[in-house]
Amino acid sequence: MSMDNRKRPVVSSNSGNSVYWSSSFTRQPARILIVEALPPSWSETCMVLCDALENFLSLACSLDGPCRIPLLSLYAISRQQECLLPFVQVRGNLARLRSCVEELRSIPGEGCVRGAARGGELLRRAVLDSLQQFKQYIRHTGTGIQASNNISVEVTVVTSQPGRGVVRQLEKGLKDADLVSLKRLLVVQIYSAAEWGQDNPSPEDTHADTEGRD
Repeated sequence: MSMDNRKRPVVSSNSGNSVYWSSSFTRQPARILIVEALPPSWSETCMVLCDALENFLSLACSLDGPCRIPLLSLYAISRQQECLLPFVQVRGNLARLRSCVEELRSIPGEGCVRGAARGGELLRRAVLDSLQQFKQYIRHTGTGIQASNNISVEVTVVTSQPGRGVVRQLEKGLKDADLVSLKRLLVVQIYSAAEWGQDNPSPEDTHADTEGRD
């Protein structure tokens, strides 16, 4: 039978029934998650964040149909910048993803970093390194779904610092960088349990994103 080119049939492994999904799902960008694991706030947010990330990845690996996160890479920023997970396909790699979350969970929550400027520089380097890693991955993949569909990448930064300030740091630090492959850069500020009892700033301060080039 004829079918809209934007839709394709998928058979659910549970029901055996055919469902239809938009072909735009197959063009989802790769994702890079950069977690700022800086003391002292990391000791308060680590458990909740890692539990939520593990649950999310378990769900992403188990869902039928097209994967909304085809490729994932994860960086952590503590006393140094570290790539905990080079680009991998999410589906079929649950054990490796869980291992990465455990490595993130093991980062010490105590200690010190030499000033906010040091943390900002590590964050800038993590963004640039992750984009370079994405280019290399695409270059060496050759043909296939990664090369044909994942031609752009979204970067999400999770931080305990004021979101607007982090955005300004990144805008300044990345203004001369090659951002052609960057679809979006999202900055998400998280709070510790103690901070919820304080007066919260406006949403513009706590949740800000910058758009890269499509």
